[in-house]
Amino acid sequence: MPEQPTVFEFDRSKIARMYDPIRLQQETLDLIQNHPPYIHYSVIPLTMARKPNSNTMDFSDPNWASWDETPALRNSPYIQEVLNSLICQKTNVRLLRLVPYGEIKEHTDPQLNLQFRNQIRLHVPIFVNELVEFKLNNTIVPLQPGELWFMRLSDLHSVNNYGNTERIQLSIDVVVNKWVEDIILQGNKA
Repeated sequence: MPEQPTVFEFDRSKIARMYDPIRLQQETLDLIQNHPPYIHYSVIPLTMARKPNSNTMDFSDPNWASWDETPALRNSPYIQEVLNSLICQKTNVRLLRLVPYGEIKEHTDPQLNLQFRNQIRLHVPIFVNELVEFKLNNTIVPLQPGELWFMRLSDLHSVNNYGNTERIQLSIDVVVNKWVEDIILQGNKA
């Protein structure tokens, strides 16, 4: 009888990995000083899609394009170390910035569902303050710098930065494999 696929009934998992928040913060500060000021929300790409595969038009398909490091990632050895610690294929990797008192309205990313066993997004908070609220299914996720999180972003989520400092998060889209499933299953679902 074929093995039944795992059903993932939870919407979040704090993965049992911790990265050095001081190194992440220093490297990020060095990196963003070369970027212009922004209004509301900013994305700093660390990978860029190269020539798309003409046979695939589904952006959620990990094979729709190949991905190259940007100069920003090449100049960020500790972020490279974080990425290399993940034993899976990485696609879209970015730093996501939200200004003080900024908001990302409630939305869903339907393709980022672990149940599809395609691509998901992992998160490493870099700069947060006690007034940042990342809500998933109307519940605040207690993100802290250096932690690694999986959140089922096909569900409703939003971000509010009620603090007076910027919020920056490392966003890592990964292709699901057994290693990814195992670290998520072993994580804290609180």
